[in-house]
Amino acid sequence: MFNLQSFVQKAQTFIDTNVAPLNLSSDRKPSKSALFRHQFHLPDSQNPLHEITAELTLATKAGAKSAGGRKSWEKENWDKPGGTHYVGRLHLSEQFLCFSTQNTSFASTATTSASTTFTGQTNGNGPAGNGFTLPLCAVRRVERLHSQTNEFALSISTWNGYPAPGETNPKAPKSQGSKTSPAAPKLVIQLAGSRQHCERFCDGLKKGLREGLREVEGMRRVIEGCYSEYMLAAEALRRLKTEPGVPQAALSETSAHDEPTPPDTGLGTLFKYPGDAKKLRDKGKMRLWYEYMRENGRNVTLVRQPDLPRLIRIGLPNRLRGEIWEVTSGAFYMKLQRPKLYQETLAKHDGKTSLATEDIEKDLNRSLPEYPGFQSEEGIGRLRRVLTAYSWTNTDVGYCQAMNIVVAALLM
Repeated sequence: MFNLQSFVQKAQTFIDTNVAPLNLSSDRKPSKSALFRHQFHLPDSQNPLHEITAELTLATKAGAKSAGGRKSWEKENWDKPGGTHYVGRLHLSEQFLCFSTQNTSFASTATTSASTTFTGQTNGNGPAGNGFTLPLCAVRRVERLHSQTNEFALSISTWNGYPAPGETNPKAPKSQGSKTSPAAPKLVIQLAGSRQHCERFCDGLKKGLREGLREVEGMRRVIEGCYSEYMLAAEALRRLKTEPGVPQAALSETSAHDEPTPPDTGLGTLFKYPGDAKKLRDKGKMRLWYEYMRENGRNVTLVRQPDLPRLIRIGLPNRLRGEIWEVTSGAFYMKLQRPKLYQETLAKHDGKTSLATEDIEKDLNRSLPEYPGFQSEEGIGRLRRVLTAYSWTNTDVGYCQAMNIVVAALLM
């Protein structure tokens, strides 16, 4: 008998380009863990440990302060009207805290082909609806808030591995403008459930946060290459310099210690990005993304709101393209787990050759030769290193024809 529901779900996987379909050939009835990882784009090492219904409260520009002038995040003022509220499910894995307004696929009989209980991504809502996918190493502080309803309410302060404005940290790289970067968003989460259920979730979160302290240095290493960090720090420093009444001595000291340096954002910064710059309108797009990230965090602390998929449909600026792709696809979270994998792979196999590396050498000069970057040693060297590292990492594939074209486009 013809199954209309199955046909619709199959068609949806082709319509929605944001969905990475599960491999049904190897897993006809995926486990709860597989569906959880699929929804939040998490590494294979993650498993759902706890879940609970919760309400997420975010500050808005208009609701950033109460009528009395106090910040809306003060403990005695957090539950006053204002801000943006999302009701959904809060999930905890070994290394991530995830929230989504979209239902999860936790039914034991859920499949991606013939079950209406499968509730993966649909209708272009972005990765797993509104909410966030937060590495526990990016949680700076968790506080219990007073609630008149005697429910559990948590204030979660996030960071990107660097001090909040006004703080100092001698270990933080000065090149990232640690004193001028705007603070990452603070999240208020109200848990809904029995007291025992809430306490069990909080105990699991406490344990995960202790383990997450080991990953902070790796997180710092990864986000050093994120253009969003430079963009926000540079703009904050520029505004500080133009702010009236700021002492010149303080400006000189800030400039000397916190002048940010832009990270590598591909060969396009050296040899120009493909396409007509006027038609790409990167400057206008960068302004839109700056405003979103200033309010909703960036890279590890990015909060998904309805404006995020809209911005993606408008188009990604070239300098942010790689970073946003990594975050929304989940590749960024894999990098957090092994931040030195690329460098270690190249160092381990330095000077070694294989059939794959021999084929790579043959194709290097045939990779988009019309682009100036691949007529230079800089571009050829980058292409060689990426292809070689991949060939040693995935020995089953090694290298095959046209991989050089794919990597060349990514390197731009």
